[in-house]
Amino acid sequence: MLDDYPKEFELRDGQNAIVRVATREDEVQLVLFFLSIPEDQRDFVPYDLTDQENLQGWFAGPNWEEAFPLVAEVNGHIAAVSLLKGYRAPWCHHIGECWMIVQEDSRGLGLGRLMASEACSLANDLAIEKLKAEVRADDSGAIKILKQLGFKLSGSLSDYIKDKEGQTHDV
Repeated sequence: MLDDYPKEFELRDGQNAIVRVATREDEVQLVLFFLSIPEDQRDFVPYDLTDQENLQGWFAGPNWEEAFPLVAEVNGHIAAVSLLKGYRAPWCHHIGECWMIVQEDSRGLGLGRLMASEACSLANDLAIEKLKAEVRADDSGAIKILKQLGFKLSGSLSDYIKDKEGQTHDV
């Protein structure tokens, strides 16, 4: 698995993206990446990734039961991030979850699909049998990508998450 990275992909606009495992050297660039995501979108990432302490676990190297972070670089800058997370408990070690986020000015190039596809491929390599992704119900782009990759809607959670203004959103 690790030997598969870095990988190079051509994006819709002809630029190349390099997908690789996040390393300690990415720490500052990752914080800047997350700060560049509009706050109303960053609110729905399950961690406060603008706080460097929250990124610490990412840099010990991939830990299959904890987190496997990938970054996509375009022109030497991080343009997308995905995270595949597993569980240690024996009754749920076959389950994983993933999320990804793409920088606003890099959307529409195929990076969301690419990062989701890479997370699914890693999950398959790790014998994860069930992979979940939670998205806002109004995020039609992410929902479309996940459906194309074989995800099925298992349920809807009304008023499940809150933004900074206290407004609730369905997941």
